[in-house]
Amino acid sequence: MPHGSIARPASEHFAAVVSLARPLPPVRRAVQEALGEVLARPATAVLAVPPFTNSAMDGFLVRAADVAGEGPWTLRVVGDVPAGGSARPVGAGEAVRIMTGAPVGEDAVDQLRVIPVEDTDVAPGPGPVPAEVTVRRVSPGRAHIRGAGENIRIGDVAVAAGSVVDAGTVAALISVGVTEVDVHPAPRVAVISSGSELVAPGETPRAGQIPDSNRPMLAALATAHGAGRVVQNHVGDAEEDFAAALRTAVDEADLVVTSGGVSVGAYDVVRAVTDSPAGAGSMWFGEVAQRPGAPQGAGLWHGTPLLTLPGNPVAAFASFHAYVAPVLRVLAGHRPPADILDRPTVIARRGEEFPPVRGRTVFVPVRMEWAGGPVAYPFNGSRTGSHLVASLADTDGVAVLTEEGGDTVDVILTRTH
Repeated sequence: MPHGSIARPASEHFAAVVSLARPLPPVRRAVQEALGEVLARPATAVLAVPPFTNSAMDGFLVRAADVAGEGPWTLRVVGDVPAGGSARPVGAGEAVRIMTGAPVGEDAVDQLRVIPVEDTDVAPGPGPVPAEVTVRRVSPGRAHIRGAGENIRIGDVAVAAGSVVDAGTVAALISVGVTEVDVHPAPRVAVISSGSELVAPGETPRAGQIPDSNRPMLAALATAHGAGRVVQNHVGDAEEDFAAALRTAVDEADLVVTSGGVSVGAYDVVRAVTDSPAGAGSMWFGEVAQRPGAPQGAGLWHGTPLLTLPGNPVAAFASFHAYVAPVLRVLAGHRPPADILDRPTVIARRGEEFPPVRGRTVFVPVRMEWAGGPVAYPFNGSRTGSHLVASLADTDGVAVLTEEGGDTVDVILTRTH
């Protein structure tokens, strides 16, 4: 960004970044293979729930007329209907022992009642069918009978488009006879770190070198935020190496995320390669009014969203949560968020030592205390340098500060366990 230029507000950068993403084209999957993905089209019920009128209790099926007036009432037991059995008719003065989930039958169901075994003189539990039963109490109305389709009918929308296929959704879909759904696939993500000073995890750094923590961190964050496949690469400061890595990345990923090389230094390879080549893409590079991580870049590269994050680890961590996570959600089929805080957040009491805002949006990784109401504490006390990567462990969220002072702070939750 030229000297003296005005920094782009974080809210404006957020809107620009989110606008780059579109939901990925739907694919057809078996329900149990679509876990974590978002329905692209509504799923309609093929079966009703319940599929037939059935008993909600273990007990006895009787005619309402036989248990009217003052009780108790003694009836002759003429049969047994287990779950999975066939409905049996009940005549005047008769009772049928019935188990939970067993069919009641659709004929004259309004004239029938299920009496829980606890409201009779028959002992609960396994045993032979008694010759007779004495009913001691009767609940009003059609208590303990579940009507066919009372939860959902055939042809009704069972699960709306935009719903995430989770355990509850799987149960709902299978219960209504749906075995395949159209979903937006989980996005594929490519993560590229740049810089000749970086060495792979496990290698001993030489003088002037540091471990490449950003690449595995960003890959782990992408996986945690729903990426279906994450590929990683590292390049040094040679422009041709980064250009080759970027060509491969846009061919195999729906989103490319880089760290480092986005400022105005002599070796800022990411910006050098992508800033202005004709026809390849439309990239924006500049300063965002935020701390940490003011140098940012974003755009489309050969039609693929490319988000270029700063190289300082805390800045990359905060920038992922501010900008990359929402883009992943849009690609996965979620509705576009309205602003940075349009996601699971909590308003927490502000602990000590938060940094001053000074006209910028400040992102602070925090640890939470929940007893007595949420309280947020900066991840490294009053020291908030963007290089303090060793202090990121065990953080619970990222606080978003836009105003000085105040007793509370908005926290984007990054984990809930």
